[in-house]
Formats: sequence, structure tokens, C-alpha cells
Amino acid sequence: MMAYNTTDAINCMLYPTSIAIVGASPNPNKLNGRPLHFLLRDKFEGRIYPVNPRYDEIDGVKCYPDIATLPEAPDMAIVAIPAQQCRDVVAQLGRKGCPVAVIFASGFGEIGGAGSKAQDALTTIIRESAMRVVGPNSVGLVSAPNKLVGSFVPFPKWPAGPVAIASQTGIFTGAYVDALAAQSTQRFGFSRSICLGNKIDIDEVDFLEYATDDAASRVIAIHLESFKRPREFLAAANLANQDK
Repeated sequence: MMAYNTTDAINCMLYPTSIAIVGASPNPNKLNGRPLHFLLRDKFEGRIYPVNPRYDEIDGVKCYPDIATLPEAPDMAIVAIPAQQCRDVVAQLGRKGCPVAVIFASGFGEIGGAGSKAQDALTTIIRESAMRVVGPNSVGLVSAPNKLVGSFVPFPKWPAGPVAIASQTGIFTGAYVDALAAQSTQRFGFSRSICLGNKIDIDEVDFLEYATDDAASRVIAIHLESFKRPREFLAAANLANQDK
């Protein structure tokens, strides 16, 4: 099965017309309750599909018992469930035809041992499907041009601006960006923010290539703990540096 083109997948993630939130909760103080709360708060104009068999509706939005019962394949899925459930859910999303998913759960390769084995199994599922994945161990994403906060970080302010930022660890696309955005002076705005997490699929090269062609982004900032594809990264950085 041919995987979705990276640019198309990232476009679906940053400009979705429909979003499924797997594991959605009515509690906005919980990690799995925040994405829906933020989408409703910011008046997301697309279709929202909470998925949780425990609820018929959440905050007035119809809730679905599972991915198979969704009325369509969502453009993007936010997977906010425990690590041990992610493999089956990602497989279901792939069968449904979802192009891209963002996985919040930790407990994978970053802890070694059984976590690494679980990450290998999840990677196999992704490669067998056409879908693309950000994470796992990601705090999510923000796309300022369309006021999309697909994250569990409670950003009270998000001034739109020219800076696209990606990081491997959530602290730099979470608390760090939150602090910069909340400055009363010398505050600069952001266009995109993506936490790459464990980078089992979409990585820093994919982000850099996308941001290079992104009209909303004039400055690209990336914080990494490791390079997944160093040669490709250097080539992409040299190309980006011509205009950004």
C-alpha cells in the first residue's frame, strides 16, 4: 500500500477539515479532554469526531464508540489513549483511510526495553498502512493561520507570526513556546509548532522541507536530541537557508 505523500499528510494535519479525537474526555483538565476543549474554544470550523465508547456526546458534540462507526475518514486523528492501546487504534485508523495521526502517549522507545518493542510493533503497523504519524510521545501541534490547537498544552495566548518551530521533546513546543507567546514585551508570533516526539515516521527533515515551502513561515527553529537522517537534513537546511 502506497503511503500518503509527506506534504499532503502534513497539509491534512495543519489544515484539516475533520478531526477525530480518540479517547476524548469531557474533562478539560485531563490530557485527553483538552484537544476537544481547545477546538471548541477556538471555534474550529471543521467537523469534530470524539471517539470514546463511554459517552454519547461531549459538550454537545456527538461521540462515537469506535473508529469504524465514524461517518467518514477524518483528515487527522489525535490519539489520546494509553500506549498499550495505540497499536490497535492506529491499525483501525489506517483501515478507515485516515491520512495522518498525532500520538500523545509516552512509554515507547524513550524508556527502552518493553517500550522499544512496543514502538517497533507500532512502526510495523504504520509501514503496513498508508497513513503517516507524528510521535508517539508528542505534545501535539499548533497551526496559527487557521487557529488550530491540536495539543494538550493549554496555550492561553498564541500570537500568529512568522516562526515555525519543531522539537523532539515537548518542552520546547510546549512550555517554552507558551512562555514566549505570553511575553508582554518583545513577543514574537508563531506560524506552526510540531512536537516530533519519538519520530517513528514524520521527522525533522519532513518538517524542514514543509516549512521551507510554507508561505506563513519565514523563520524555522528546530530543537533536536538526535538526527534521524543527517545527510538529508543538511541538504534540506542548505536549501531552506536560501530563503528562510
